[in-house]
Amino acid sequence: MAHSHLLVQHLLKQLEQHAANRTERDPRPSWLIRLVDQAAECFHPLQGVARVGYECELIDEGWEARMYLGMTEVVGGREDGQARHTSFELDVAGLTSCFSRVDEMRWNVAGGEAGGSFLTLRGAVGEESVCVKAYSKAPQHAGPALREYADGRVSPVDGV
Repeated sequence: MAHSHLLVQHLLKQLEQHAANRTERDPRPSWLIRLVDQAAECFHPLQGVARVGYECELIDEGWEARMYLGMTEVVGGREDGQARHTSFELDVAGLTSCFSRVDEMRWNVAGGEAGGSFLTLRGAVGEESVCVKAYSKAPQHAGPALREYADGRVSPVDGV
């Protein structure tokens, strides 16, 4: 009985590690991670560099991946603090080749102050149903992906 406290401590440590690992685990299946990586290669900034951002969500019809180029925050100079959207081209043929089957392709354009557009592709990767939406602008809640300094340096924003 003298060593029973060691067993309890060991079990508590295992529970702590399991809880920590659970929060660090990526809930996305490996095929979706590969799809997002391949789809990210289809975004080409028209100038400079950019980072592809994405959000994945399991919906009733399967997985949905919402992708966009992150904004760049200006640091220094007269535009200090401003966040700029990145102009880009999207290789749509390349994006469709990431699917094993494309059932639907739509281009959606929003008018008014918000503006912007997004391309929707629905289909399958292997046997898995998936929807990919490629947005022309990063969502406001995403925050900046890069910082561009007055001296021309560009650095990624941590945690993105």
